Amino acid sequence: MNSIFVIALSAIFVALAVASPLELTEDQKALAKKNGEICSKEIGLTEEEIAKVKVRDFKNPTDNIKCFANCFYEKTGTLKDGVIQTEVVLKKLGAVIGEEKTRAALDKCGAIKGENNCETGIKLHECFEEFTVEIKA
Repeated sequence: MNSIFVIALSAIFVALAVASPLELTEDQKALAKKNGEICSKEIGLTEEEIAKVKVRDFKNPTDNIKCFANCFYEKTGTLKDGVIQTEVVLKKLGAVIGEEKTRAALDKCGAIKGENNCETGIKLHECFEEFTVEIKA
């Protein structure tokens, strides 16, 4: 899989609740890439799904894209068995963008629950996307 794609794809999920440009550290980029590669392989994203995610087209996501979102959030600790881990999000994301912005995203998105873990993952991503702007990966 194209490593630039994996970094870009992963950065989308890492950025979560950003209200200003986010520049990822080299360690964050490496971890995002690793998690993205693992989840892409585990889920088996098709080239068409990769293209959709690459351009941030999450309208009518496939089951694979939904499960990729869940997998990525599980790997980062954001979700555990379909439940958002508030303290993990506050610690990891709060250190990057500040507690206030992180709490705003959690207030709006924290109670999201889908019919299954994959649905929860994509719904959470869609909610966090409302807070996301430019990502520098």
